[in-house]
Amino acid sequence: MSTNFPYLVVPEELHRVFGSPVPGTRIYQKEGPQEETSYWSDAVFKVAGQCVSPGGVSMYAPVSRAAVHKRLKEGKLTGFFFTITHRKRNLFGLDLRTRELALGYIPVSECKAWKAEIEQRAIEKGAVTRAELEGDQPDWHGGFLRWGSRWAKEQAERAKK
Repeated sequence: MSTNFPYLVVPEELHRVFGSPVPGTRIYQKEGPQEETSYWSDAVFKVAGQCVSPGGVSMYAPVSRAAVHKRLKEGKLTGFFFTITHRKRNLFGLDLRTRELALGYIPVSECKAWKAEIEQRAIEKGAVTRAELEGDQPDWHGGFLRWGSRWAKEQAERAKK
């Protein structure tokens, strides 16, 4: 099995934009006001390309949300997180900083690489073959989902019964 995972490279000069990585991980955390979120998101997408939330990783790899969090904490997955903060004064005039909402993005490229890693591990263990993973005639473009496809018609007929 290949040990070269295609991690996203975040240049040092962009740590000011994304926040410094949490030691021992590839998690970049930034805090700021709501007004900065769109600029931060645009910067993340420009560097990372397509991204999904931690819960959305399962669309690309057969993993649970807990597995995503574990891999993030182990430094085996890149994550960008933005926490919206507000400053306000309490009853005694003290400045307080409250946290409201956290946004999180995981690069899709790493999700797909993780899936390939899982599939390769399963093949090496003998749990599955490449043909079983891909099927006899893989439908990479989802043609079976089109409205008039034979599969869609069969599903509609089954629903009527």
